[in-house]
Amino acid sequence: MALGCVGWILLRFVQTGVLKQLWNSPHLGSLVGSIGIAIPIYAAGLCSAGLAWCCLQTAFLADRPRLRPLFSAYAVTQFAKYLPGNVGHYVGRHLLMRNLGMSHRALLLATFAEAGLLVLASLVWAADAIGVLAPWLPFSVTTGEVALVECVCIGTAFIALQWWRRRNSRVEAWIPLHAPSWMLPVLPLQLLLFGAMALSLMAPAQVLLQDAADVWLLPAAAAASWVAGFVVIGAPGGLGVREVVFLALLHGHMPEKDILLLAAVFRIVTFGGDIVFMFLGVILRSRPI
Repeated sequence: MALGCVGWILLRFVQTGVLKQLWNSPHLGSLVGSIGIAIPIYAAGLCSAGLAWCCLQTAFLADRPRLRPLFSAYAVTQFAKYLPGNVGHYVGRHLLMRNLGMSHRALLLATFAEAGLLVLASLVWAADAIGVLAPWLPFSVTTGEVALVECVCIGTAFIALQWWRRRNSRVEAWIPLHAPSWMLPVLPLQLLLFGAMALSLMAPAQVLLQDAADVWLLPAAAAASWVAGFVVIGAPGGLGVREVVFLALLHGHMPEKDILLLAAVFRIVTFGGDIVFMFLGVILRSRPI
C-alpha cells in the first residue's frame, strides 16, 4: 500500500508539473523562509509528544524515573520510523529504555496507551471540519462534543480499570498503574503536538495558498492524514499514505496542484522537525546525568 501510494503521488507530481511551477515561482524565497519557521515549530510539538511519553512511563513504574534519559531515548529513536515497517522507533525505544531498567510490561502498556491517545487527540483536531472533508459520513460533530465524549469515555474506562485492579490481583500485576495521576497530562500534551503540526502547516500555506477560501480545513486534514500514516504498518513514516489521504480529503476544496505542493512541503517540514528532534535527543544523551 505504501509503495503504491508513493508511486501514485510521484506520478501526479510529474503529470501536473508542480515542482517546475514551484521552481519558477516568485514566492520561492518566502516559501523557504516559512519552512525554516515551520520546522522548529513541529520539533516543539514532538517535544510535547516526548513529554507525554515520559508521563505514561512514570504512571506505570513503581519508582519515579529520571526525565532526561526517558525523553532523550524517545527523541533519538523517533527517527527510526522512517525505516521500512514503520515500527523501528518502537523497537529502538524498547531496547534503549530496557537499558534504563524499564520493564517490558511498562513499555508495552505505554506504547499502546500512547497510540490510542494519539488517535483520540487527532479526532479532536479533525472534528470541526470532518463534515466538510468527509460529507459522506452520516453525522457531524464539533470539537467540543468530541472532546467531551472522549473525556467521559476515558474517565469511565479508567474508573472501571481501577475497580477491576482492586478486585483481581492478576489484573493488578499485569497493569501496574503505580502513579495514575501522571496520565492526566498525556492527552493535553498530545493535543499540543497536533496544534504545533497545524501551525507548521499553516506557515507555508500562507505563502502557497494566499487566496484559498478553505484554508481553515488544513489542520483537520493534516491530523487525519497523519493518523492514517501512523496506523498503516509498513509505510515508513507514513510515506505516501499520508499524502494520498491529505489529497483525498482536500480534493474539491483546493486545486490539486496546490494540495500536492503543500503535501510535499509539509513532508519536508515534518522530516526536518524529526531531524531536529533527534539531534536534541543526541545532545541530551551525550551529557552526563
